[in-house]
Amino acid sequence: MNTEENKSGQARVVMTSVIAVSALIFISQFLIGTQKIDLGFATISILPMLFAVMIGMGLSVNWTKTKVQAWGKLFTEKEEGFCGKMVGYCLLVLGTQYAGMIIPNLDMIIDAGVPLLFQELGNLLPILIAVPLAVKFGFGRKTIGACSSISREPSIAVVQGKFGTGSPEYVGVLAIYLCGSVIGTLWFSVLGSIAPLTGLHPLALAAGSGVGSGSMLSAASGALVSGLDPEMAKQVLSIAAASNLLSSVLGALSLTFLGLPLAEFVYKICNKGK
Repeated sequence: MNTEENKSGQARVVMTSVIAVSALIFISQFLIGTQKIDLGFATISILPMLFAVMIGMGLSVNWTKTKVQAWGKLFTEKEEGFCGKMVGYCLLVLGTQYAGMIIPNLDMIIDAGVPLLFQELGNLLPILIAVPLAVKFGFGRKTIGACSSISREPSIAVVQGKFGTGSPEYVGVLAIYLCGSVIGTLWFSVLGSIAPLTGLHPLALAAGSGVGSGSMLSAASGALVSGLDPEMAKQVLSIAAASNLLSSVLGALSLTFLGLPLAEFVYKICNKGK
């Protein structure tokens, strides 16, 4: 009985800590809101999501826990592990939201389906550049995970399933995932703001913003729809969501059967003389 009570007490502590952290991050990013940088020829929108990611990273680093001892006792490795597991469930909600945006515009998406399918092949080309550079900088086996894809949620699942949690390959893909959540989101927000200056059709730009990342999609498409009429904005969001969903599904398949084998092949060639 005492063991069950201890487990129940620990579960309550974990849930309380996680809810407190989530509320803190949510309120903070809500108060900050969307920040815009006017460059004259374009406006860069920095979405609250980016601030939420940065606040979360700041709260979870060891430096913060060491300096603020009360916080270190409240938010321990157990809470971090629980949050890591909850990411998968949150992504299911995000996928459901994408589906709700796709279905009303299914006919239009099918007409544009071929370009959306072929764009996934573009993820294989950077492997030929990224892997040699990572080997040169001494990344070791982390290179396989870091350079085989764009390293978003589907990539983490594939690499984790193939190499296991804690493996060098998993550490590599997770490191790029974290970098992409901050730097990539900001970069896509910039691209979404200046992309209309290229003269390309908004739907083409929307298709390019779906790379299999929810945060990058939101940053790019959110910037793209600013200034568009409501009807065109709906089409842009639908195409972007469809592109992102296809990139997630096809990305996992292409990473499994093409990306990882190609990355390992290039990695072996680069280390052939060692």
